[in-house]
Amino acid sequence: MLSSLQQALTQRFEALDSTLPFYATRQQALRDFKAQGLPTLKDEAYKYTPIASLLTAYFESNQPTTPVPATPEEIASVCYHDMDAYHIVLLNGQVSKKYTQLEGHEQFVQVLTFQEAYQQQQPAFLEHFAQYALSTTDVFAALNTALFEEGLFIHIADHAMVDKPLWLYHYTASGTCQPVTYPRLLVVAGKHSQASIITSWQTIGFTNAVAEVVVQENARLDYYTLQTKLGQKSHQVNTTQCQQAQKSMLNTYTFTWSGALVRNNLNSVINAPYSETNMYGLYYLRRQQHVDNYTMVDHRKPYTYSNELYKGIMMDESTGVFNGRIYVRPEAQKTNAFQTNNNLVLSNHATLHTKPQLEIWADDVKCSHGATTGQLDEEKLFYLRTRGMPEDMARYLLRQGFANEVIEKIPLATLRTELYDNLATQEN
Repeated sequence: MLSSLQQALTQRFEALDSTLPFYATRQQALRDFKAQGLPTLKDEAYKYTPIASLLTAYFESNQPTTPVPATPEEIASVCYHDMDAYHIVLLNGQVSKKYTQLEGHEQFVQVLTFQEAYQQQQPAFLEHFAQYALSTTDVFAALNTALFEEGLFIHIADHAMVDKPLWLYHYTASGTCQPVTYPRLLVVAGKHSQASIITSWQTIGFTNAVAEVVVQENARLDYYTLQTKLGQKSHQVNTTQCQQAQKSMLNTYTFTWSGALVRNNLNSVINAPYSETNMYGLYYLRRQQHVDNYTMVDHRKPYTYSNELYKGIMMDESTGVFNGRIYVRPEAQKTNAFQTNNNLVLSNHATLHTKPQLEIWADDVKCSHGATTGQLDEEKLFYLRTRGMPEDMARYLLRQGFANEVIEKIPLATLRTELYDNLATQEN
């Protein structure tokens, strides 16, 4: 199986532009991929997510896809125009300058393709590109590094208070035949800066996305992943590798209730004291959806803080997976780290696998982790029914109430409203 996959990969690699300045990095990444091979169900990290056979089938049945232009109507349906934001449209994995709206951003942030970044911001770009999502240890990072066609570099200036979110729309045109795409993102939030970045996905086929996110000293970054409009047959591996400097704050928000199979790898390495990470996630699954959230917070220095809250609702024949790891290194004294995964399993045919983990090598810390699995509160359901509420509506309200705890963590009111409305449509 792997030999035929390697042949398909090699053909795709040979079609890339060998004159790109990071071609040698691509070559090494392809070698790293071949050395590791695809994960199987025997690999602990992918024990419950059968990604290997799926990816092999995509590579063997799909040649490199010729981009299909999107219509203005399609783009209009993708973008959240009610929200005041800088809009960046990535069509079939590549930036579409035709539909991107960035007027007025120049004083706050640079948005460049990797080729432009290499020419205009070479030191900053090369300092961070492929330094965190390592091809030697992450097979999907290796695959992305070898085969991405065009990356996006977002450089937020030191001391910049970005006045509105940067919203990245990943879209696959409806005429495209089940492509395999490799979006690549590098974000550097400069010292003492503050910004919000939203990535939303409306894609089909197989997407292997990688983002490297650097939060420098005294910076704050809110980073959102919206997997709420994926195609019903869409499959995605989304890897986000974060690095934090001293006194930085990183808040991540991951919302998933669409697509056939989604695997999110979200990792944050806290490399300096007095830094904070908050991770919030909500997965609301129906039919035969499969969503796997694999998170990691690595406390390497003292006086650091992390809090993780993920909640899941599994219905029908869906499968939810949560594997959250917290590492507290010997030098990371005075660390506070907390992790919670709460779930509702609302069908006899739904499945949940949850595994919160703590590994602590320091002795002066406050850490906890836990997971719960249950059903709707029968007393609350009875209370609503006795007030004349139909059972379906009562169950819907209780599900919404369970999900609200995560959505309410969002500081952007317009985005909260959008997610409430979008989640409500899942009930139809």
